[in-house]
Amino acid sequence: MGLRVRALLMTLLLIATAALAIPLALSLADHRTNVLHTERERQLATLADIAATADAPDTELVDRYHQVYGEGALIVDADGRTMAASGLTATDPGVTTAAERALSDAPDAPRARIMPWDRRSMLEAKGIRRNGELVGAVVLNVDPTVAARDITTDWLWIAAGCIVLLGLAAVAAQSLTRWVLRPLVGLERAVEDMAGGIAGQPAQVSGPPELRRFTSAFNAMAQAVHASLDHQRRLIADASHQLRNPLAAIRLRADTLEDHVAESGRLTYDSLSAELDRLENLLAQLLRLARAEQASHSHKSGLVAAVHDSTDLDSVAEQRLDFWRATADRNDQRLRFDPTHPHLAVQMPRHDVEQLLDIALDNALRYSGTGTTVTVSTVPTDSGIDLTVSDDGPGLPTDTIAHAATRFWRGHTDSEGTGLGLAIATEIAAAHGGLASVTRSPDGGLAVHYHLPTSAS
Repeated sequence: MGLRVRALLMTLLLIATAALAIPLALSLADHRTNVLHTERERQLATLADIAATADAPDTELVDRYHQVYGEGALIVDADGRTMAASGLTATDPGVTTAAERALSDAPDAPRARIMPWDRRSMLEAKGIRRNGELVGAVVLNVDPTVAARDITTDWLWIAAGCIVLLGLAAVAAQSLTRWVLRPLVGLERAVEDMAGGIAGQPAQVSGPPELRRFTSAFNAMAQAVHASLDHQRRLIADASHQLRNPLAAIRLRADTLEDHVAESGRLTYDSLSAELDRLENLLAQLLRLARAEQASHSHKSGLVAAVHDSTDLDSVAEQRLDFWRATADRNDQRLRFDPTHPHLAVQMPRHDVEQLLDIALDNALRYSGTGTTVTVSTVPTDSGIDLTVSDDGPGLPTDTIAHAATRFWRGHTDSEGTGLGLAIATEIAAAHGGLASVTRSPDGGLAVHYHLPTSAS
């Protein structure tokens, strides 16, 4: 935008400068042309007066004129015969025509403007009158070289002035553009921070009054949004913590009542116990989500130091696959580890990598179906390592895959999950500068991708 604004300003300034410089240059050329012709008219009048009063043509005067000015001169009588000449003859192109115009007392031909590149001589003629009668004519061969050189010098000064003026205008346009657009640069950074959930520094209030008011309003809005998000995060964490004690008390009382429940109330009691299990799991997931969100927010805001823990993915993957193998065997499912390079390491604490794998493996084993294969793979990239957990189950409809990592979203066949697992995984990955996404796997099921940082990245 700044480049376009500067280009527009410079174009307008260039047009304005040209509108001033071109008429000035032409005016100076006209002035120098008039000066030359005025001088030659005076010299023509002097030569004509001397020739009119002399009994015979003054050849010495014509020679002296030619020596002083370097221009040819010719005097003819009323019949066009040469009376005196120096540097010019009657046979030269245009001389006869110029002499005839002077002898016929015809008006002067329009004079052309001398330009810097003009070097072709011009003919000036004036009649010689004696007692009011035309008795001859004086013809001068006017050389425009000196006048053209003067015009060239004037034009060069004009060009230099235009260059200096445009240079100053460019500096002024740069300063003006920077002054106008600096608030927009700050606003762009603030918008990017806000879109990423980062509570960065407020945009600097500067520039024109309209932008100042807009920046102030945006800062107030951003502050309100961040305050609302912080309040929401604290509310989730506080509510989860506060609900744990009453829930634990209810669980204790329910367990105490188990031996006293009659057979007719056993079904209701079992349903109550299952709901308590689900509620405890939901609260645990909410607490994990709150902690993951806080860590992600701190990382994005630059409020935490870089993590120096290096975790071997092979070791973690093999351990977690061994842990989940019993669950897989119950459903006739197979677990497979497919590392493209051995012993790849990520710059994350081991327990966070374990959580990422547990969430993805739990989802894959729970929803891929009986007899499926779940594969854990690792692939190094230029910016980190891709850790993928995929299955060859039925997967999800294409239009619902994008919602898989949305909080509290559950597939229509899911009656047990909380809908928070992949949301927690997304925040854990983001807390270390990584990414999490869900796509369809090449085998037709789902694939959970984690792009995790390495020490090099």
